[in-house]
Amino acid sequence: MSATLNAELFSDYFDKVPVLEIPGRTFPVEQYFLDDILDMTDYIMEENGPFARKIKKGDKDKKFDFETELEACDVKSESTEPPKIVIRDENLTISQIVARYPKLSKKACKNLYLMDTEKINLELIEHVLTYIVSGHHSWPTEGAILIFLPGIGEIMSLYDQLIDSHTFSPNFKTSCPFMLIIPLHSTLTSEEQAMVFQKPRDGARKIVLSTNIAETSVTIDDCVFVVDCGRMKEKRFDSNRNMESLDLVWVSRANAKQRKGRAGRVMAGVCIHLFTSHRYNYHLSEQPVPEIHRVPLEQLVLKLKILPLFRNMGVHEVLGKTIEPPLKSNIDGALIRLQDVGALDKMYALTALGKHLAALPVDVRIGKLMLFGAIFCCVDSALTMAAFLSHKSPFLAPFGKKSEADAKRREFACSNSDQLTTLRAYRKWQQALKQSTHSALVFANENFLSHKTLVMLADIKHQLLGLLASIGFVPDMPGLRKKMYKDSVQALTGEELNCNGTNDKLLAAILCAALYPNVVKVLTPEKSFHMQIGGAIQRQPNPDELKFKTKSDGYVVLHPSSVNSNVGYFTSPYLVYQEKVKTTRVFVRECSMVPQLPLVLFSGCNLSVELHNGTFIVSLEDGWIMFQVEEHEVAEMLKTIRAELISLLEEKINDPSLNLLHHEKGNRIIKAIVQIITKD
Repeated sequence: MSATLNAELFSDYFDKVPVLEIPGRTFPVEQYFLDDILDMTDYIMEENGPFARKIKKGDKDKKFDFETELEACDVKSESTEPPKIVIRDENLTISQIVARYPKLSKKACKNLYLMDTEKINLELIEHVLTYIVSGHHSWPTEGAILIFLPGIGEIMSLYDQLIDSHTFSPNFKTSCPFMLIIPLHSTLTSEEQAMVFQKPRDGARKIVLSTNIAETSVTIDDCVFVVDCGRMKEKRFDSNRNMESLDLVWVSRANAKQRKGRAGRVMAGVCIHLFTSHRYNYHLSEQPVPEIHRVPLEQLVLKLKILPLFRNMGVHEVLGKTIEPPLKSNIDGALIRLQDVGALDKMYALTALGKHLAALPVDVRIGKLMLFGAIFCCVDSALTMAAFLSHKSPFLAPFGKKSEADAKRREFACSNSDQLTTLRAYRKWQQALKQSTHSALVFANENFLSHKTLVMLADIKHQLLGLLASIGFVPDMPGLRKKMYKDSVQALTGEELNCNGTNDKLLAAILCAALYPNVVKVLTPEKSFHMQIGGAIQRQPNPDELKFKTKSDGYVVLHPSSVNSNVGYFTSPYLVYQEKVKTTRVFVRECSMVPQLPLVLFSGCNLSVELHNGTFIVSLEDGWIMFQVEEHEVAEMLKTIRAELISLLEEKINDPSLNLLHHEKGNRIIKAIVQIITKD
């Protein structure tokens, strides 16, 4: 975002250092706002339409008459006092709208008053598009049109609306030129995204529906028109709830300027903002929220902890000296989460595990997954999961084929686990690749997998293996320093370090070790029975009858993309998950069912054993996680094995070169744990 960089902020931070500005070569761009185009395009807002705001109850009771109210307003009068600038348009009466926008016609003032500015008005966008392509103006009559929308949902809705339109659909013959409508979103395939760069045929017009990915990441060279809805989806992180949210927010003025600049690439352009000039001048923030204010800080805190420069400074002090310091509560939350994964001790000092995690340039939980994969001899599988969890899933959801893609993904489902499902798909692709590159490409295309992403994951695995070797968790090997053109991790690490690589129960267990305390409890409805000839049989619940709950957030929902979202029965009542995201509801993404024993062995929290009505109950987290065992000896054995495991892990982490397979006691403990988990 160099074009809208807050140079003054950086200059002040570096003690008023001089700023040298070198303007780029751009063409002039005409800028219009909502209050400009309402009259220009002759837009009419229906009083009870889907994008109209709700009229206040008092106005309804008075049988509010817009025409009478407008007649009472002297639109031309200079004596009419405009409302205070701090009052937003949506809070004005129609009389105040007229006073604020004296140059607008009465009809435009009425439309502006009626409009619900919090809604993405797809009807208005289509109306503006129609005006652009009709040619009844002095603007250019050629060039691509770029429409900024908040997310994939709005893109799909507008795409469907335009495809059904007589003006824009390729299925209808009209006097307008042929319209090439192209969606652009980060979840679409590379092939779909590449279409935005193609020049349309002679006489055709390209319309691109995009998120803010087109602000900076993608440049559409032939773009002449920009239609900016003024909204975007922004990831924010609630440190207190340890939860991400995807919030619909207004753009900043810097975002709006950046979007405007997209229109002046090859010739003079036009930018139409679908919000008022008053909102732009007085209510949009100057700059977007800094990333350090809206992301988890664990990895940053770990990096600060290992840097000698900050050895004698606290984390709060260091981050307090940054250009835009994060909130104290966000830093505190990061410290608590690092304690949860065992990276910091009670005094917030780095543990041996924390030092190793700090050396890995990945999220701390993914780093822990890598370390446990090495300890439990499933290196290749653990690195595959770490690769796609740190990069992105290879599964695609092509535009208009989401249900078909979801069905293909569910064909790979195994062990009630999203992570193991993706691992299985990767392995199948690897098998196809051994035959030929063509076979791998065909396999990927048939199963809605991105071949490019899968190749990238293979490269990331190789890099992650090098990181494990650099901290001593796997032996160093000459092959790590060579450029690899295929996945050779299993060949490099050998059979011994991968002897448990196909044990799905163990893989679910190390996912538990890595992702804890991200645990979801599965709540089932009361038992019900249906009668058959042989007697009453318990009825299995439907997926929509299950409830899911976390300790801190209460009820949550499994994301529809999860293979577990249509499961009605789980053999274990607990799932671990990678992230929570709040949109309309709190969704859990990338989750895996985990047996109860791994929770006991790998949770890291206090464990208690109590006798209730003759049954021994093992509980964690003050009873939030609990299950019963038949005998007290079993419970005590679990406590003993857990203590031995913790001691062994500390020994291994303090001395990464220690080979647990050749360590008599260590080998015995690891084998016992693998056996217990496998038979659970």
